[in-house]
Amino acid sequence: MSIDLKQLKYFLAVAEEKSFSRAAERLHISQPPLSQQIMKLESELGVKLFARTTRTFELTVAGKALMAEASELLAKMRMTIDTIRQIDRGEVGRLRVGIVGSAMWGPIPSLLEQFQTMYPRVTWTLHESGPNVQYEAL
Repeated sequence: MSIDLKQLKYFLAVAEEKSFSRAAERLHISQPPLSQQIMKLESELGVKLFARTTRTFELTVAGKALMAEASELLAKMRMTIDTIRQIDRGEVGRLRVGIVGSAMWGPIPSLLEQFQTMYPRVTWTLHESGPNVQYEAL
């Protein structure tokens, strides 16, 4: 079985638009390749996803189930891609900050607060120690 994300994206467009022609417009493709991908998806799954008549169609029970599952899957995929990009930009992760005790009386608390606002998905921990210990830790 070789179902790909493109097929699921195409299927969702048809299911949401309730029209092959509107789905093709939305996807910026012509209708024949869209229909071919839907038929290929049905063949791969071994089920009919749409109950077709001459002018209309509706989702079968299997089609409704796939619509729900595919929506979740594609949303998860988009979130995963966003997270990976955020990690690459340093917007997700862990930060360990070494400070000397007196630094907490200066600008450090407000800087950490600003940092947390700008990068809410970065967790940070403070490690208080003397300058020599911090130098060795680097």
